[in-house]
Amino acid sequence: MTSSSISFASPFAIPFQLTACVLASALLLSACGGGDPAAPPDTVAPTIAVTDSVAAATASGPVTFTFAFSKDVGTTFTAENITVTGGTAGMFTRVSGTQATLVVTPQADATGTITVSVAALKVSDAAGNGNSAAASGSQAYDTVVAVVASKIVTFDETTAPTLTGFGGAEDASVVADPTNAANKVAKIVKSATAESWAGATISVCANQAVATLPFSTANTKMTARVWSPDAGIPVRMKVESATDSTKSVETEATTTVASGWQTLTFNFASQATGTAALNVATLYNKASVFFNFGKTGAQAGAAKTYYLDDLSFVGASFTATCAATSTTPAPTAAMGSITFDETTAPVLTGFGGADDSSVVTDPTNAANKVAKVVKSATAEVWAGTTVSTLANQAIAAINFSSSKVVTMRVWSPDAGIPVRLKVESAADGTKSLETEAMTTVAGAWQTLSFNFAALAAGSGALDASVTYNKASVFFNFGKSGAQVGAAKTYYFDDVSYAAVAATAAPSGAAVVIAAFDSDGAGLVGFEGTTEAAVVADPAGGSNKVGKMVKAATNVAPWAGATVATIDVGYFDSVTNKDHLNAVTAIPFTSSRQKLTMRVYSPAAGVRVHMKVETAGMPQYNCETDAFTTQANQWETLTFDFADTSTHYIPNGATTYDKTKPTVAKLDLAQTFNKVSVFFDYFLGDGASAYARMPGTRTYYFDDLTLAK
Repeated sequence: MTSSSISFASPFAIPFQLTACVLASALLLSACGGGDPAAPPDTVAPTIAVTDSVAAATASGPVTFTFAFSKDVGTTFTAENITVTGGTAGMFTRVSGTQATLVVTPQADATGTITVSVAALKVSDAAGNGNSAAASGSQAYDTVVAVVASKIVTFDETTAPTLTGFGGAEDASVVADPTNAANKVAKIVKSATAESWAGATISVCANQAVATLPFSTANTKMTARVWSPDAGIPVRMKVESATDSTKSVETEATTTVASGWQTLTFNFASQATGTAALNVATLYNKASVFFNFGKTGAQAGAAKTYYLDDLSFVGASFTATCAATSTTPAPTAAMGSITFDETTAPVLTGFGGADDSSVVTDPTNAANKVAKVVKSATAEVWAGTTVSTLANQAIAAINFSSSKVVTMRVWSPDAGIPVRLKVESAADGTKSLETEAMTTVAGAWQTLSFNFAALAAGSGALDASVTYNKASVFFNFGKSGAQVGAAKTYYFDDVSYAAVAATAAPSGAAVVIAAFDSDGAGLVGFEGTTEAAVVADPAGGSNKVGKMVKAATNVAPWAGATVATIDVGYFDSVTNKDHLNAVTAIPFTSSRQKLTMRVYSPAAGVRVHMKVETAGMPQYNCETDAFTTQANQWETLTFDFADTSTHYIPNGATTYDKTKPTVAKLDLAQTFNKVSVFFDYFLGDGASAYARMPGTRTYYFDDLTLAK
């Protein structure tokens, strides 16, 4: 055996070889991915969910928004990451790495929507992944403060409100809403020739009034819904005292919508430039509105139609009602006015060179009547005109205890001239007062105020015991026609003042109007009444009564007699005759319109007709009937002047001809101081017309009384 072919391994050879083998295997395994794996990289973006704390559809206060993250974003989310619209961001709170909150306060006294949003890539997780999508949340809100408002006029009232247009806005009426036929609104047309101050007065009460507006230092606003064909026009609102137009306040609001309804707010604490400030101590109860105030119809370029609705007072809750009519015996303030549009035109009596005085058409408005006064070139310095609506050149008495201001619209060809107003007693011209106002406008209408608390030099002093019921106007007082150098024409209109209302009878008491036992009582027969006299009571005793005899023939159907208890010495402007027969003014009221009279008739079923009127102004009258039920004995008949069912021309013994005109209703604004009585009214003459009692017929009556 050869030594080179036989070899013994080294004791270290085999281990070395195994180790190498193991190492090689380990290296091979390592190269094939064996061992502990490393974590994969984080590439998932966090998401954001936004919710809020309001369960209702609309929030009324601050809203808490919650931002929830699908992954922990640590401190990367801050308030600066949030965009807020529709509100103001408040407290931000990081609750944890996965949640945060933000309180947002909505805009005060408004409605809208709060929106919060987080843009993409504003927050990131620990691996640096930013939010890949934006997130947002929104919440509607209504924080409008509920303001108490009371409607003054809605135009849906059972009795439609009255609209009195002026200055070129005379076309004013209550009509159907142009956008809602079921609703009523005011329509006011400002004509193409309208004045800059054209407008309309809205009234639901007497004297062009509305309910008294309860202004206070805290409540100074009114609202109205308006419809205008144009945006950006000023709408002026004026409120004043219905009995004293010198007490007023005006303010404006501007339209922002064209040809659509909107609600405007009129804050009288911010009065219009040049007008009086709000005085919360004044009782404002008259309202007028002026669309596009300050621009004439010519400047506007055409007639414009406007609408108004829901005139409301803001800040007080109350039911709008008209002021109650006083029922006490004391005189109460009423509105006296002379408009020259009366059915019976006022009388103008010029003097001293102003004799050319008459009622004519307004030179600026053909639909209006006014007084025209021409002061001639030879006129005296005291030339003027007396205006009257009653007998003896009188007007309704002025109540100076209520207001010492009389207002009047005037038109003068010159500015800066004095206009004097004189009031006096129609029965005693030595009792008078005078004051003046100055014109400030030439060739245009303006309203002057005559304050009798500031009397003209030489005027008599105000005497509370005097009845001031006559008025005269003097243009350019103190200058003669010669000094002026030419004749001048002036106009005046709408004389307005506090008037003395009729004295009401004490509650529950009857008022005797005429009893023939009184001194001076008498009867004046007419149209065939063969005898009308005061005689002894046919039933015996010492009582005196009125007697009326109607012949069988040649008697007019309206033959009767007028009761005379006082001598008023008036001139009847209709019949052009002097008369003396009248009674004390009958104190009719809205709740007392019945007269009673004791009657003695030869038969039952006799029609007794009664007529009341204004002495000297017979156009103011009312008539009604009653029927006797007894023969040859006294009975009391009631004559109800409020019962219009009897206000027809009678036809026969018991019926009325309703095809003939009705008799006028009782007008409580007038003074009724004349009473006439007609027996067998409209039955014709002779036995054929009254077969029950042929021949001459004699009647008696007494104790004419205003019923309780």
